[in-house]
Amino acid sequence: MSRGQGAVEARQVVTLFGHRGAAGEAPENTLGGFAHAWESGVRAFELDIRLSKDGQLVVIHDATLERTTDGAGRVGDHTAQALLALNAASHFPGWPKREGVPLLEEVLRRYGEGIQRWQLEVKTDTPERLERLCARLREKIERSGLRGRATVTSFDPAAIEIMRRLSPEQTLGLIVKPARIEAIEQATSLGCAELCVEVESASAALVRAAHAAGLRVTGWLGNTPEAVQRLLDWGAEAITSDVPTRAREWIGERG
Repeated sequence: MSRGQGAVEARQVVTLFGHRGAAGEAPENTLGGFAHAWESGVRAFELDIRLSKDGQLVVIHDATLERTTDGAGRVGDHTAQALLALNAASHFPGWPKREGVPLLEEVLRRYGEGIQRWQLEVKTDTPERLERLCARLREKIERSGLRGRATVTSFDPAAIEIMRRLSPEQTLGLIVKPARIEAIEQATSLGCAELCVEVESASAALVRAAHAAGLRVTGWLGNTPEAVQRLLDWGAEAITSDVPTRAREWIGERG
């Protein structure tokens, strides 16, 4: 083996996820935000999923509307059509057009074939609504042919348990904040293949222990060169960033 071949084999391969599309560069969890990330060369998306009043899967992070839209109240009290009519770019200075709260189905329709990796985060809800959400999500994943490219993630162990029961072959990931060593046992007991850890509270030792337990590690958020460097040094398989355009450059500089 030549010296050049050895260098290629030793190169670290990391997946860069655009967090909520590109939350620091465009309105988060919107079609315009995902388009921005796509046009910037991002080929892995992380997004958040909630259930609308009429049982549709909508892409929005908060349980309420005020922070990211011009609406008010709880997401679950509005129909998907009403959510789409809101402006989810209202709090993003300088964005040139309105952006509704999109259906997951529309995001998958536009990017299901081109995006190489997905992290689909299920947000906490009541047990009954989580059952409905996870059943719909399993259906969307199957119909879109994403099972091999999608990880269903959550902070909520109940959501992961429901998803594992409904879709035993689905790849699952536990998100934790703060990142503690006990999370490794929790993730493995839930049947997860991935652990998503906050960079500020994680450590090289925790990532090594997760790898020893057979877990892949995603670190978030890689929003500065220092955070990206730390996650690369720790050997994280993936990095989630609000500023994926810049994070791509930082990762590239690392080589």
